[in-house]
Amino acid sequence: MRAIFICGLAAGFASLAVCQEFEVVSIKPNNSMSGSSSTHSDKGILRGANLSLKSLIMRAYGMRDYQVEGPDWLGSEHFDISAKFPDGYPPKDRADESAAYMAMMQKMLVDRFHLAVHRGQKTFAVYGLVVAKGGIKFRQVPDGGQHSSNSNNTHYEGTGIPMEGFAGFLSKRPELPADLPVLDMTGLKGDYTMTLDWVREFKPSPDAPASAEPSPGPSLLSALEDQLGLKLETRKAPVEILIVDHAEKVPTEN
Repeated sequence: MRAIFICGLAAGFASLAVCQEFEVVSIKPNNSMSGSSSTHSDKGILRGANLSLKSLIMRAYGMRDYQVEGPDWLGSEHFDISAKFPDGYPPKDRADESAAYMAMMQKMLVDRFHLAVHRGQKTFAVYGLVVAKGGIKFRQVPDGGQHSSNSNNTHYEGTGIPMEGFAGFLSKRPELPADLPVLDMTGLKGDYTMTLDWVREFKPSPDAPASAEPSPGPSLLSALEDQLGLKLETRKAPVEILIVDHAEKVPTEN
């Protein structure tokens, strides 16, 4: 499969300018060996500190760690970046904003790291999000935009959420027994409103007082079935991956 050099937006976002790019980009190696990294945007500038090239690729293509395959150094070479957004960014539509951001990140990686990639599929062990025996316990709503919030990592509220989006939220939960991706296998179409409350697993530390006890309440898996009528089943399924064919360790000069 030939390498893909991305500099445009998908056809579904044709209303956006083709080959959008950051106006000014600065990329410098970070050799601090720090275990922390950060990103934020302020006054039209995207700033990132101690970001691995792999994490930049993940942001640019909307992939998770297990979906990006390439040489080990992609995760060990770190960089500081500063990039100025073009005029008119962000657009009003959130979907357009996400597509434009990814297009700019992809072009930056191609220009500065000579990145070349192609897409493929690989079979992974996954959690399949399915409907439990009693049926769902939440309702479908008309298309009116998406909104979700997660309070204290134990309370979730979502409005206008597709099942694929909810599966993505569950994929990020540390409470799951195994670190597996969650894929929507419910067969449910449309957007939904839902509320979920659970208690994080109690793992007392050696220094915890003898009186320390777990908070009462359901686990994430129990709450998922009791409150929403959904459950997770371990399955194997093909998952899209991004294969890095080429990348330079040293970016071109600023």
